[in-house]
Amino acid sequence: MNGMNSNNALEVLSDRHSSVEPAPLSRSSWLGGALIFALVLLAYSSVFYAGFIWDDDSYLTENPYLSHLSGLVSIWVSPGATPQYYPMVFSVFWLEYHLWGLNPVGYHLVNIIIHIINALLIWTALRHFRVKQAFWAAAIFALHPVHVESVAWITELKNVLSLFFYMLALLSYFRFLKMTVDGYQPLWQLRGYYVAAFFFFVLALLSKTVTATLPAAILLLIWWRDGRIVRKDTARLLPFFVVGVAMGLFTAHLEKTLVSATGAEWNFSTVERILIAGRAVWFYAGKLLWPDPLIFSYPKWHIDAGQWAQYLFPVGVFAVLGVSYRFRGIIGRGPLTSLLFFIGTLFPALGFFNVYPMRYSFVADHFQYAASVGIICLFCASLERIIRRISHETLLLEVGCYCGILLLIGLVTWQQGKTYKNTMALYTDIIEKNPSSWFSYTNRAMEYMDQGKYDLAVIDMERALETHPNKSEALSNRAVLRQRGADYQGALADFSKALELDPARVGVLINRSDLYLLLKRYDLALQDCNNALRIKNDYVDGYLQRARIYELLKDNSKRLGDLSKVLQLTPGNMEALAERGLLHYQLGQFEKAVADFSKALDIDPGSAPIYDKRARALAASGEKDKALADFQHARSLGYVVPEAEITSTLDPKSK
Repeated sequence: MNGMNSNNALEVLSDRHSSVEPAPLSRSSWLGGALIFALVLLAYSSVFYAGFIWDDDSYLTENPYLSHLSGLVSIWVSPGATPQYYPMVFSVFWLEYHLWGLNPVGYHLVNIIIHIINALLIWTALRHFRVKQAFWAAAIFALHPVHVESVAWITELKNVLSLFFYMLALLSYFRFLKMTVDGYQPLWQLRGYYVAAFFFFVLALLSKTVTATLPAAILLLIWWRDGRIVRKDTARLLPFFVVGVAMGLFTAHLEKTLVSATGAEWNFSTVERILIAGRAVWFYAGKLLWPDPLIFSYPKWHIDAGQWAQYLFPVGVFAVLGVSYRFRGIIGRGPLTSLLFFIGTLFPALGFFNVYPMRYSFVADHFQYAASVGIICLFCASLERIIRRISHETLLLEVGCYCGILLLIGLVTWQQGKTYKNTMALYTDIIEKNPSSWFSYTNRAMEYMDQGKYDLAVIDMERALETHPNKSEALSNRAVLRQRGADYQGALADFSKALELDPARVGVLINRSDLYLLLKRYDLALQDCNNALRIKNDYVDGYLQRARIYELLKDNSKRLGDLSKVLQLTPGNMEALAERGLLHYQLGQFEKAVADFSKALDIDPGSAPIYDKRARALAASGEKDKALADFQHARSLGYVVPEAEITSTLDPKSK
């Protein structure tokens, strides 16, 4: 719809000082934007009926930090408070939670709207560089089914939000460069665009640190536009590189220490990681060109540095880059720029750094959300050149081709959105397309267990262990299943086998400790807890479990110490606040009990049982009026407190 007269749809403006002002917005621009908006809403209409799935619990539905202002503070100042330190994402979740609670429709709508805005920003950026196929590239990005995982999965707000800030930073920076070349005044406005670019870049990093590649992408685009990079270009971007690298290293550290992306499943040599990266590049490009099948969890490749055929993947990547560079004088710098942008933006997810999903698969659709723009632009440029060679009626054929493409990918996107209806639908879809997905079997088994379908749960768990008999997580999940079915000896055997395979799995130690509690083997339960905390001394669940054991052992001093440690690590932990408040009450420390219960109610004002507990602590401390108000509040929330019990609590002499 907008463009320039050039033989190459991705060709560069020839003059370093040429204006790269975007074509002015016209009626067709507004119509194009409205069309993208309408098509995306239509393609993603199936997602409006979707619910919460994998990881949405820890990010949202069971996140205790979303219900009160103190939780918002913790999101920013306590890196361990949330599954990953992406405070912009959790701040948006916090706001959404206060707007519509846990209604999934609102969360899905926000993801979809941001995705639409991202497509429009990409269109704006491509128009800025006068890319001939800007509209079609943006429309393909908006409707491409590979992006369903990023848009339909509520947790992946981090993907759509980070790209939103990434694009604002990129557009602000090139506006700054344009004003610099033109000698724009006043100076404060010129600097304002630079500051805005840096500000948006920081917000992108605080949404997802894969956006750390932005300064490199800017240099790449400058080279594409001008044919060279001068020292001033690099110097201006130095603060961006420093902050990006720092945040990237911080995230890598948290992936190991907080997310636990360490162990045998992440132990790869440098050569093996290169093999993974090379194969991943071809995989992602292939999925963009032929998005079938699309799987939430793809089969995990067997990487063997001794197989020469596996070296063809990275060698092929370098060969394509080499050819693109060698013939840039003929085909232009556009193809190489597109490929380098694609690979460079993918780099954080290519296997060189440990990320937790690598234990299930080396690739995932959401990893290429931003990077896909490179291949999409190259595809559009190639298609435009092919059309020009085979027909004189280029406009008609071009529109026909793109309309056909948009129709096809839109239908696939609509169909793919159905798989995100709920966790059961998602795991079933994975299993149908990837029968080797052991974690899908184990997770679906737990879903069946929650639904009371024990026989189906057992079948799925056995299938998981058939495909991967030595997966400690699968054994641990079967142990939980057996424990719920009262097969305690079978559960104990599975927990122990899981720990033989992976002695450092602190979650399995705590689960076995829980089983020992059920069997009244308090000594062994305590031993497992201590071992877990020796492995991971900031393990909140370990301290909570040990506090329960100390309660049974009637060791109030150590119980109090562990509960206080939990609150030191996670100040907004509801369970610890409630338990410590109850312990203070039992010890006759009523003011401390009231303080803990009050903090818990700050986090969750709708917790009727906490109002009941605080009422009793207030009554014991002599504040009868406040106690009565809390009792009444608890009853208004549906909590049953008999009138006689309230009377006797407020006036013990009436018993």
